[in-house]
Amino acid sequence: MASMLASFCVIIVVTAILGGNVIAADDFTHRESLDEEGKFQLLWKFDDEKIEFEAQVQTTGWVGLGLSPNGGMPGSDIVIGWVKDGTAYLTDRYAEAKAQPSVDESQDWELVSGYENGTHTVLRFNRKLTTCDVRDRVINEDTLRVLWAWHDQDPDEESGVNGPTYHGTNRGARATLLLNRKLTETPTTGTTYSFDLLMNNVPIPDNQDTTYWCRVFQMPNLPSKHHIIKVEPIITPGNDGIFHHVLLYKCRTIPNITIVPEEHPGHACQSPNMPSDWYGCYGGSIVAAWAIGGGDVIYPEHVGYPISDSEDSGYVLMEVHYDNPQLESGMYDSSGIRITYTPELRDNDVGTLEVGVIVNKYHAIPPRAVDFKSAAFCSSHCLNAYMEELGEPIKIIGVMLHAHLLGVRLNARLIHNGVETDIARDDNYDFNLQNMRMLKEEITIYPGDTLITECIYNSEHKDSVVYGGLGTPQEMCESFFLYYPKFNTSFCESMPNIHHTVTFAGVQDYELDENFNIHITAPEHMVNMTYEEVMEAVPWTREKARDFSDHLLNSTFYSYCLSSPESNVDADTVQQYAAPFPRGTRLPTEDICSLSATPTPGDGPGPAGGSTALQAHHAAGYVLLTYLVALVLTVWAE
Repeated sequence: MASMLASFCVIIVVTAILGGNVIAADDFTHRESLDEEGKFQLLWKFDDEKIEFEAQVQTTGWVGLGLSPNGGMPGSDIVIGWVKDGTAYLTDRYAEAKAQPSVDESQDWELVSGYENGTHTVLRFNRKLTTCDVRDRVINEDTLRVLWAWHDQDPDEESGVNGPTYHGTNRGARATLLLNRKLTETPTTGTTYSFDLLMNNVPIPDNQDTTYWCRVFQMPNLPSKHHIIKVEPIITPGNDGIFHHVLLYKCRTIPNITIVPEEHPGHACQSPNMPSDWYGCYGGSIVAAWAIGGGDVIYPEHVGYPISDSEDSGYVLMEVHYDNPQLESGMYDSSGIRITYTPELRDNDVGTLEVGVIVNKYHAIPPRAVDFKSAAFCSSHCLNAYMEELGEPIKIIGVMLHAHLLGVRLNARLIHNGVETDIARDDNYDFNLQNMRMLKEEITIYPGDTLITECIYNSEHKDSVVYGGLGTPQEMCESFFLYYPKFNTSFCESMPNIHHTVTFAGVQDYELDENFNIHITAPEHMVNMTYEEVMEAVPWTREKARDFSDHLLNSTFYSYCLSSPESNVDADTVQQYAAPFPRGTRLPTEDICSLSATPTPGDGPGPAGGSTALQAHHAAGYVLLTYLVALVLTVWAE
């Protein structure tokens, strides 16, 4: 996730009608409407050193743009400009509180041009990505909260020292990825077709915040292999907030699979009413993944997802996550996705590989923690087996990072020849903006390499443990790697051995029942307590949570991967039940502001060393992992 910048910075010809005048901004690669009414249009482009913006705003007064750490004024880097008597002005400012931003002593925003007509002000300006000014925010690949504001009057003074007039209600914030290398339009191809996969008037429950809804569709009957080249969301008007994400699975070859009539809404996923033959679809590969805020998913010209090949059953299962935290009633949804495909095959089949913490309640995030760290890996055992079957290495071209509401810092890493490097990182994660991050340069994964997903959570506002699960109030830690050429697995995950989780809470011995619930047998005062009761009984503090994270990451892990139906790999032979967490050497990084190389601080999942021996319950761990593997066959880890 070859340099991709040239191919991903496709020029969009943007035409805005401003007060009767047509303004062409044909040299910008990105565009967003920052407000819901479309009055503040922001266009931009970037290279390795600088970013340039053009703000087109429906006002003849001042215009403000800010870069915020969290959507609020304090700590924001702000630029304010206006046009007065035909002259454009621009001031670099900063905010320390919810008050008028102060003028920065170092004016790092550069005015390129500006003008206004009867209705709009248009300002073009740029800035270095890193200015080394402590008042300025570094513009990197993190999610940024962009502040916007305007007023219909210019400042009284040309310098603007006394500040612009208060913006009133003309202000807001929007999360975005400024340094986003995604394709913004479908690459030119001779022949394309499209089809829609849509839900049908699904009733959204008003008694639960999370709903997973499933429907199986028959794909177009094609005479030969084709490639999917684009996936775009189709969202029912007004449902932008509840239509959270979609996963599309290629079903295993199942004769006479149950297809609901067109007028049928489908079924709640994994419910008793869902047809049993749908469960097999979860064992197939991931055809497409889309999440809220992600926009269209467009593949570069050298890859496409294969359909109607020799291993295609002709059916897909679409799983939609509906998020209704306000428990609104009377809501129905007919959203879905549009697939664009072509018979003109690309050079490579693309695939999606999920790497993360196995989704279950034994993934525990304690309360009162500001930096609780969870991590998981795809072992070299798994990667080696499927690359050997494929006959060549794979190349990562994009990554989507995923956690839930507590996630604040996420990253995906690679260990190659003992050296550990970042593939993708977001130190300002937003649950409501989940993009596939296309990489500037493809990263080759070789036999012997390991992939890591790490999530940092902030639970300081919580009074009880948050457990792993599918629901929005629960937690996850996942990376979805977009790569080529496609091999025969879609899932490669791990989790700390449950023995180390419960012994930290004081459990000395336990048994697992047929439903994989823990029954504590020692110490005596914990007998008859549930797993959740034991975890809640821990006197959690910030320090205790950090000790728990270190304890788990220095213990042993279950590790597994899941073969696609067409694979000859025996996944059982590459599973591990007592694997230490993999660690590599982190190379020094250059500080461009001090022009000195400084070692990266302990960025791995915890202190090196510690026990890696499985202390007990090896057999129980084997049984639990077998259950969890079976669970993944029927439940997608969001």
